[in-house]
Order: sequence, then structure tokens, then C-alpha cells
Amino acid sequence: MKVGAAKVDITPPLGMTLEGYEVRTDGAAGVHDPLHARAIVAEAADGTTVALVVADLIQVDPHLQELVAAEVLARTGIPRERIQLAGTHTHSGPMLREPSEAEAAIGRGIARAVAQAWETRREAVAAVGIGEVTGIGANRRPGGGPVDDRVTVTRFDGADGRPIATHVNYGCHPTTLGPNNLLYSADYPGVVCRLVDEAVGGVTVFSTGPQGDVNPGGYSPEGSMVGVVVPWRTFESAERYGRVIADCAIDVRARVVPEPSDRAWGDSRVVDLRRKPLPDPAAAQRVAVLARETATTVAGAGLTPDATYHAQLAAAYAEMLAAQAAEDAPDAPVRIRASALAIGPLLHLGVSGELFVALGQRIRSALGEDTTCIAALCDGTVGYIPTAEAFAEGAYEPNASLLMPGEGERLVEAIVELASHAPAA
Repeated sequence: MKVGAAKVDITPPLGMTLEGYEVRTDGAAGVHDPLHARAIVAEAADGTTVALVVADLIQVDPHLQELVAAEVLARTGIPRERIQLAGTHTHSGPMLREPSEAEAAIGRGIARAVAQAWETRREAVAAVGIGEVTGIGANRRPGGGPVDDRVTVTRFDGADGRPIATHVNYGCHPTTLGPNNLLYSADYPGVVCRLVDEAVGGVTVFSTGPQGDVNPGGYSPEGSMVGVVVPWRTFESAERYGRVIADCAIDVRARVVPEPSDRAWGDSRVVDLRRKPLPDPAAAQRVAVLARETATTVAGAGLTPDATYHAQLAAAYAEMLAAQAAEDAPDAPVRIRASALAIGPLLHLGVSGELFVALGQRIRSALGEDTTCIAALCDGTVGYIPTAEAFAEGAYEPNASLLMPGEGERLVEAIVELASHAPAA
């Protein structure tokens, strides 16, 4: 197996609206740390070539995927079904919902990272190991829930022993920074990559594991909806979280022993999931307008902070539901892309949504706890993918989700079946 890796700076111009919090509308005022695209390319002896690509974006949306895939195919010959295009899910990157020159430049940068990784591939050895961190991710559901503290680390070295790449996977929202931040930042995944690069050499690629119900510290996502600022959501916290994960990754990398492998395989498929029933769009919009008018009235009436907060929250929920009801095909299935790449001993799965931790744990249990990991926000997103139990509990994620209860469990079955076709390591 040959492996190559590369990273490219994709930081866009200032002034672009930052993605991740609807309450935030001002443009980026500066750069705290640069945004990158990072890629690992692997080629088996039979010529099968795959690419694992992660960008410091909230996700890689469909139009950007098309731009990148076309250029990657032209420059390397790697087909779309053997490419994973993941976002770290930083909420401090640019909003790219419409085609623009900034989006095109980012697409060229992502494709350049893949091409450079492909051009520098060389004979390699690899190993996977597991570490653990605590005190970062917390389950944010009202009744609590599981947290996966595992850090999955894959070491890729050249046959000469020199490092090529380190892949790190850990499941927690990269939302250390809240809606008050107006600086571009890769959040804690950027810190992880910087520190591992400095300590080890080569290129570090971080993919965000199942994180739909886990964030740093377990703060309320409803608070973020209405602009509540949590004191510990700072750059200092992002640096601290990133350092803890990086130290773990460096330790695991040093302990595992890389061996030769000739496994480079990839496949993907689209899975149709049932969409939840939605109200009449016009009725939903009327309710949203009324809810916002009420929130404005309450805010100006000098009532308690709790009254203002709950009125704003009700308006935000009503507007979210109205937006869902206004989609072009409210009766169509929710189409989600599932993907699988095997690179040496690593089985790296991708799901285009915010998978709940318990669902990710089921996948790893079925396919191999020690050599399997999952990237959420891979190849775009359909939003939250909760467990059936979470729908029964209600609150933010099930309301934000487009899915019927039980569809997350169906998706788990589809991913496990897809990955079962991977050749043995």
C-alpha cells in the first residue's frame, strides 16, 4: 500500500457570514487560526485508490462536493464513490450555502490537498490504536446519555520509518466557541492537528466522530439558538481541549507498531429514510410570525429574563419548523449518504448527518471496536440523526431532525451492511 498526505490553507476572505448559529448575522472580523483542508490518499497494489478528506468547515455541502469531486477525478482518477469529504463541523467557518467565488476557491483548495496527497504517495506501513480522554465532551440531552471518550488514532509511516500522516477521530461537537465569536477558527480540532503535526511530523487529519448529542461541557443547544453566551466557551478552552486530545493521540501513536498492509478499498451508497410529517407550510409560517411578534413584545415589556428567554425559544422553534415545512419536497424521503473506506487496518465510516453517540457505538460494536471509527458530517448533512428513545424524550435534536423515530437504527443497519463488504485487513 502506498499512502500520501497533504494540507492546504482554505481560509476565505473576511466579511463572510459565519456558519452554525442562526442568531449570528455579522461577518467574520478576523482570523484567530487558519482553516485547512487535509487529505490522506491510499493506493493498493491493484491500483484501487481512496481519499479521506476533512475540511475545517461545518460540512461540505452538495455543490461544493461536486466541484471537488470533478477536479479530484480529473487530477487523480479517484472516483466519487471512493472519496469521503467531511467537515470538522467547526461553527467558526464561512457560510457556503450559495455558489460564490469564495466557495470555488475553497473547492480548489480541497481538491489541491487531495492531488498533493496523491502525488506524494509512497510505500507505507500502518497501525491503529485507541486512547481515552475525559473532561471534554458531555451529553447535552435533558436526561443525559452516553459519551464516547475514545480517541482512535491511526499511524501511517513510510517504509523508511518517516511519518506520513496521523489520523485522529473523536466524537464531540467542535463548538467550543459560541455565537459571540466573529473570528475564523478551526476550534479544538485545529489545535489537535497543529500540536500533533509539531510533535510528530507529517500531516494530521482529524475527523469528528458521532457527536449529535455531545458538546464541550454539555451546554444547552437551546441556549445557542437564542444567543446565550456560556462563559467557558473561549479560545483558551479550545486550546485546552485540543491539547488533551493531542497528547493522547501522540501517546497512542508512539505505542502502536505499524505493519505492512495492502488494503485500500472504498464504497458508498444513498439510503432513503422516512421523513417526519410536517404541518402546512403557510400555517407554519403564520405561527412563526406570531411567535416572533410575541417574543418581541415580551422582550420589550420588562418581564423576567426567564419569560424573555422562553418566548425567544418558542419563536426559534416555530421558525425552525416553518423552514422544514417550506422545503421543496416535504413528502420525499430523506436521502443520506453512507460511505466506508478501508485504509490498511483502519475502517473509516462516513455518515452525512449528526449521528447520536449511541448509534455510533452500535456500529463500532458490530464492525470492530478497535479498528473502526465514524466521521459525522461526512459528505454533507441531513441534520440530526437521533435514537428512537430521544424522539420519545423530545427537546432540541429530535425537533431539529427531519427523520421519523427509528430511522437512525435503520441507518445503522445499512452502514454495517455496507462496511461488511470491505476486504479483510
